[in-house]
Amino acid sequence: MRRDRGVVVEAGGEAAVAVGGDVAAPVITNPVVNNTFNLHVPQDESPQTSRARNLPPGVPDFTGRVEEISEIEREALEGRGAQRSVTAVVTGKPGVGKTCLVVQIAHRVGMDYVDGELYADLRGVDERPVASEEVMARFMQALGVPEEEIPGDPDLRLDAYRRTVTDRSLLIILDNAADEKQVRPLLPPGTGALVMVTSRNRLTGLESVHRCDLETFPISASLDFMRKVVGTEAIDRELRGAQRVADFCGYLPLALRIATIRLHATRNMRVSDLARELGDERDRLEVLKTGDLAVRAAFNLSYRKMGKGARNTFKKLSHVPGADFGTGICSAVTGFEDRQAAKMLRKLAEANLVEHSEVPGRFRFHDLLKVFSREKMEKDPADRNQRDRQRLLVWLQNSAIKAQFSLGGVLAVEIPDGISAEIDSIESATSWVESEFPNAVAGLAIAESFESPECVVRLALGLSGICDTVGRWSEWEEVIDAGERAARKADQRGVNLVFMTARANLSRYRRDFAQALVCAEEVYAAARSLDHPGFVAGAANLLGCLKMDIGQSHEAAPLLKESLAIYEELDLKHEVGKVLYNLGTIHRAAGELEKAIGYFERDLTVCLDMADESGAAETLNTLALTHVEMGRLKRAEGLQRRALEKFSKIRNPHKISMVTNDLAITLRRQGRVEEALALHLKDAEICREAMNPSGEALAHSNAAEALHRLGRKSEAVEFSMAAQAVFAQLGDDQRLAQAMISHIPILFEDGRIDEAVEGAAAAIETLKLFGDVKDVASTHQVLAREYGALENWDDSLRHARESLEAGGTALTPYVRAVSCGMALRAAFQLGRETEVAHCVRILRDAFAADPSLRGTFVETFEEEAGVFAV
Repeated sequence: MRRDRGVVVEAGGEAAVAVGGDVAAPVITNPVVNNTFNLHVPQDESPQTSRARNLPPGVPDFTGRVEEISEIEREALEGRGAQRSVTAVVTGKPGVGKTCLVVQIAHRVGMDYVDGELYADLRGVDERPVASEEVMARFMQALGVPEEEIPGDPDLRLDAYRRTVTDRSLLIILDNAADEKQVRPLLPPGTGALVMVTSRNRLTGLESVHRCDLETFPISASLDFMRKVVGTEAIDRELRGAQRVADFCGYLPLALRIATIRLHATRNMRVSDLARELGDERDRLEVLKTGDLAVRAAFNLSYRKMGKGARNTFKKLSHVPGADFGTGICSAVTGFEDRQAAKMLRKLAEANLVEHSEVPGRFRFHDLLKVFSREKMEKDPADRNQRDRQRLLVWLQNSAIKAQFSLGGVLAVEIPDGISAEIDSIESATSWVESEFPNAVAGLAIAESFESPECVVRLALGLSGICDTVGRWSEWEEVIDAGERAARKADQRGVNLVFMTARANLSRYRRDFAQALVCAEEVYAAARSLDHPGFVAGAANLLGCLKMDIGQSHEAAPLLKESLAIYEELDLKHEVGKVLYNLGTIHRAAGELEKAIGYFERDLTVCLDMADESGAAETLNTLALTHVEMGRLKRAEGLQRRALEKFSKIRNPHKISMVTNDLAITLRRQGRVEEALALHLKDAEICREAMNPSGEALAHSNAAEALHRLGRKSEAVEFSMAAQAVFAQLGDDQRLAQAMISHIPILFEDGRIDEAVEGAAAAIETLKLFGDVKDVASTHQVLAREYGALENWDDSLRHARESLEAGGTALTPYVRAVSCGMALRAAFQLGRETEVAHCVRILRDAFAADPSLRGTFVETFEEEAGVFAV
């Protein structure tokens, strides 16, 4: 044994390599002493003492595990109070500190058990674990039974053992158990015992036990442990390096113990030097070795106990590129049937060579165990590993293609290469995306390293379509980059156009319209040079959409009509529907709402016929917004709830956010402000989780309007200003202008009228750049309302007129009626009869265009309605 600055290492033999300390202690190995079965007899007690005490020594620098210790001690205390025996089973991966934990507890509470404390190493990872009968004999001898009175017959020995331990107040540690069969006979009957069992296997067959599944250290306990062993000054002086060391060790106590021993024992080694050594994954397990302590050896003891099928599964799972895996991808990489793959995963989890992830039915490696798995895999023949990788990539590629088509409503997809996940519905497609999408994206790098460009292209095409449909923006750029590189290598110009189109759409969704427009123009020029009708139609539709986004509808319309004509000639119904939607959007922007509704309803029919849930949801929401502009709020609400249901099925967070926001505004306009506020706050959470700062700021801006209407002024100001700051930071001038408009009522209420007018003027100039005549008209409408509330009728009338003039024919009859009602109110208060008559004529025209507006107008402008009637 060697003692250095608080470091205690006592080990010998092969078993010693297998165990590390605990979440807090020096990661010691299973104590190995000369007496058989590792029954340690303390030197300060006479063998003749009546009280058995065969515990290994404790460790002086035990760290952490506060919660685990308190749970087991609480169970033990309750057991003594209720006069019942307690069995605690402590399990975990190799090196996590199971032995240290139970020994620490034993030294804390052992004296409460008057008949003694017994310890036995059951050598569960050895080729021949200790027989239960042999442990019984040693325990009986320790408890004073003469050797000659211990029966040789196993059954008689079990009877004698039970008579010896029944109802005695004993603390027993059964360390390193192989399985339930080895442990069960050693559990004492009666009421007086605490038994603590440790095992690398989960021992799920043991009944009525307290379970403690040890995890690795948190970062704080890791650093505390390092400070105790190496010294506080040495660790805190290079804290960043110490954090890297802990990270490279995977916060595993055994690895941390070895690392700290190396730091202590190696002259002039700094923490940063050790971090540098550990940084190379290929040498990491070799670095984590000192004396007879080695992480690799600890892992190997568990690995070699597995059957051939489980060992092969363990090795092949290192090919999985992502963080976790389930039965499907395990089946793909091993070649097993799903049922056999699931069985192998259960066995590995039982042995703690893999662990359960947060998602039920999925598993993951500890970082160091993945390095160990990769080492084992690399010893296999190269051609076998290549076949495993190829099988995995084909499965990912085919599954991605099936998921993409299923999300678009095409459920019957022929897969020429055979293997794929079971995907036969939108629900199974979305489940596959949630589970395996990270593996598929990470698989692109494997495909680029080991496969042909065509393989990368096929995988990237499927993933790009999924990204678009379900809103995986953060991964989409990586997919596009890989797809473009592979398409250029394979000289597939048409495929490259698909990825260029995807890049333009991603920029568009992120509201980077300048970048999207540049990309769309490149796509359009390249498509024309290829002289391929389908590519030209797609490029024309894309460029038309971008022109529409920046307010250049006069340039957008010809492009969309060009696209529609080509798609109709090619009889591509799904694409025809997309262009119909975009043409409807142009008519909506121009205030031609009935024409817009006609286009949207035609597109909706196509989407429903094609079982395109995403397209149908998009159209339903836009159709709803058109009805909102016509004052048909109940109708709009119903359409938006249908859209929300469909997007929720697909689980696209960005689209869910969009509809949630629009539905909230519809409810607010119905006077259901509390409901609207709840939806806006929910929308903000959705955007935050989806890492969409612009969407989150929009939700906060709209929430500010609701809060203001509810009289919660200070909160409204806070939300509004925060939203404007985000839009300014993002350079999203259009949304910043809209947020400034929403802030006008708050400024008026504070008496900061000049500031409100100045902000409104700036917003109007920005909105004009985007061609947002409706929002310009809305700004004047807001000012007219606020001036009217102050009974400043002159300014109210002026802005009401400007609202009507700015909107022109683009204003819907509903919005024109509202602006005209404000003008009528101001003109009536000012006694301007000519102006009143002019407003009445405008209202008559609006009511003629949509008779349902009369009821809405009467509800909003009761006094003015009387003037109108006269």
